[in-house]
Amino acid sequence: MNRDVILSRGRRNPPYSARPHKRRGQALIEFMMVLPILLLLVLGLVGVGQVLLASYTVNQAARVGAHQGALAGGAAPAASSAAEEVINDGVGTDAANALIAVRCTRTPCRRYDPITVQVSYAGDLWVPLPGFLNHFSVQAEATRAAERDSQ
Repeated sequence: MNRDVILSRGRRNPPYSARPHKRRGQALIEFMMVLPILLLLVLGLVGVGQVLLASYTVNQAARVGAHQGALAGGAAPAASSAAEEVINDGVGTDAANALIAVRCTRTPCRRYDPITVQVSYAGDLWVPLPGFLNHFSVQAEATRAAERDSQ
């Protein structure tokens, strides 16, 4: 029987010189070359996720603050305390890092006057990356008409 036929049927192993040489540790070296890039991508995704969570929380805080301010007839303490509560309840956000401004077109605010709540938040990334930005800031603004007179 021909040797090529035996090899094609897989009955015998090829001679040792025809087998590819196994290089011990090659996979480890390749993994170590790829690991920094992989870690940079994963940690970058964590940072982007944190910024997105903070942005969503700040938007919700501005909307809730404007809503509570409208219900209270433009009362700034009601609007700012509601916005602070939303920020404190957010994932990884703290009201101590937020600046909340409540404005009404007139003083005292009258019914149907627009009440604007502006929230600015600045924070540090959970996973600081060397050589990159380690701080972020997000802003949101919401306006709603007052629903009662504050007189």
